[in-house]
Amino acid sequence: METLFYILVFGVVIFLLSMLFKEKRIVPPLTIILISIVAFIISILIGGWEGIGLAYMSFNAFTASIINIFIMTIINKSKKNKKPGN
Repeated sequence: METLFYILVFGVVIFLLSMLFKEKRIVPPLTIILISIVAFIISILIGGWEGIGLAYMSFNAFTASIINIFIMTIINKSKKNKKPGN
């Protein structure tokens, strides 16, 4: 349950950050994906309980970013499919 909570919190924060960008809403999720991959690699180098904690949070951020990319894609496609005047 805790993992779902963290994914939801990360997801909402990433979604709100994405709304700040008008044209390039996909940039914040992609940036978070890159940061979480780097954090995961660093967590392997750290090791121990601290490394496990960092890996856990980077996994949650990565998952939330992937979900946000799917949501942004659906939103963008639905906006493009709407015709003006309807």
